[in-house]
Amino acid sequence: MKNDEVKQSSKKGIQQLKSVWPELDWFDRFDYLVTVFVSGILAIVILVAVIRLTSNVFQLFQQQLTNHIDFTAFQTTFGMLLTLLIAFEFRNSLNAILERKSLLIQVRIVVLIAILALARKFLVLDPKEYDAAIMAAYAAMALSLGVIYWLISRSLFDQADQPTED
Repeated sequence: MKNDEVKQSSKKGIQQLKSVWPELDWFDRFDYLVTVFVSGILAIVILVAVIRLTSNVFQLFQQQLTNHIDFTAFQTTFGMLLTLLIAFEFRNSLNAILERKSLLIQVRIVVLIAILALARKFLVLDPKEYDAAIMAAYAAMALSLGVIYWLISRSLFDQADQPTED
């Protein structure tokens, strides 16, 4: 059933593009084509990241069988997982552009990517290498991004509650 939904979704996207394409100016057409090209490159990057992650997890599993527990290997694996999540969210932001979703939704996705990137940084950093001021700055960034994300989500929720005028 999922394959049918994906096929219908891609058909819908192509049909929608065919109907909108004549109305687009040259810059919008260029923008659309570049976004599709970047999406293709991102798909390749995601595929390579999945292959590397799979290889890393297999090596981690082998290390566990030999009772050689390495904390940095776990950090690396989780860093790779979050990098993959960041790539998927970046792909979602490209989809939002292609589907011409509201700017607020696009900004929300970008803020989410920043939160994921910061979470990845927290997982892979060694707190012994940084002084307290740097750690406090990272904490302030995390708090700020969380507040921004909450405000955007709340704004989207408030927009959804308002009746539309037709």
